[in-house]
Amino acid sequence: MNSIRLTRGALFLAAAALAPLAQAQAAPCGTTGAKPLTVGTVARVEPGPARNFTLELGVREGVIVDIASLKTKSTASDDEDEHDHGDGTATPVVQTIRLCDAKGNVLAPQPGEVFAKGGSLSETEDGQRLRFYASAAGTYLVSVTASSDAREILVRRRDGGTIAQPVVSASLGRAQKGITSSGTPMVFSFDGTAGQWVELKSTSEKDTLLRLAAPDREGNYAVVAENDDSDGLNPVIRRRLPTTGTYYVQVDSLSDEPGEFELSLEPTSAPKPPPPPIALRAGAPVSGKLADGDAVAVYALSVAAGKSYRLELTAEYDGVVAIGVPNPVEPEDGGSGADAGFTEIKSQDSGTTGTEKLNFTARGNGQVLVRVKSFGIGETDGSFTLKAVDLGG
Repeated sequence: MNSIRLTRGALFLAAAALAPLAQAQAAPCGTTGAKPLTVGTVARVEPGPARNFTLELGVREGVIVDIASLKTKSTASDDEDEHDHGDGTATPVVQTIRLCDAKGNVLAPQPGEVFAKGGSLSETEDGQRLRFYASAAGTYLVSVTASSDAREILVRRRDGGTIAQPVVSASLGRAQKGITSSGTPMVFSFDGTAGQWVELKSTSEKDTLLRLAAPDREGNYAVVAENDDSDGLNPVIRRRLPTTGTYYVQVDSLSDEPGEFELSLEPTSAPKPPPPPIALRAGAPVSGKLADGDAVAVYALSVAAGKSYRLELTAEYDGVVAIGVPNPVEPEDGGSGADAGFTEIKSQDSGTTGTEKLNFTARGNGQVLVRVKSFGIGETDGSFTLKAVDLGG
């Protein structure tokens, strides 16, 4: 199947698709002024500082704790624009509710619950919801953060439920084994150093997924990479670690049936610089060959300000020609192919005939990069001809 991506088949930075952020280490619950909560009842939480509550639970008793704002929602007639402008930003989700043992040690949500799937904390229309399953009978603490809004807290009994799987401590250079399904993803942690390159890979007979969450300097987490099937059905994440700290890796599955997997966490070297582009001169056709459907070829064409040019690509397969500029940014997925140093400006793919023509006008003197790739070379040997035509100006 296709990879999950912002760039399909590879890793994605979560600019527009960041998973919810979470604190690296949740603060312990307080005990000052703790008031009792009763399952099945609603309690009002007045505006002001953090509030603490006690909750008596029996062994293997599951509960759902909802914290909801009583603030009147804005409507379409309000000044706020409710439309999504698609600016690609993600609003951090601050954890407003925690559940602890009687000593204040946080039981939920755990630091490793930084992924949108598989955690005990989720967003609701009015606030947040925390699911918890007590492994022992006793007194528990519920703490909610400070707020300027009036809120209410509701505790309901949860039929059934399971104890959340703990985060498995791992380290680079040592493989981990586990069992996962679409309903029970596993999470591993490892310590990393800023600037270090790592390669994470899940190997399984099932179709697994990998997600990587990284901390920032403030200790907040975001999902920065996700991969489905870079190596057959086996996902691979290869990237540079942005900061020193603890990282979390989630192994998920697309199968409802549990399946075994092996997770390798290996340090790796930084990607090599991409090969230099091949020289291309206007009026002088060049011949090339793509080894397979994933291969690319990159050329450098000198251009003059104000002049127009046409690129003509001829092949016996569905080829694509594009112009671009050198990319000075180190590729985050560790790629070192010819297009790792290429940033696309304009491309042409009008059909599957194998003949493509792309026109452009140079804004200044210098060089533009020309990339040739395909949507598969079929039964051909991958040969193509590329020609740049000076149209004057």
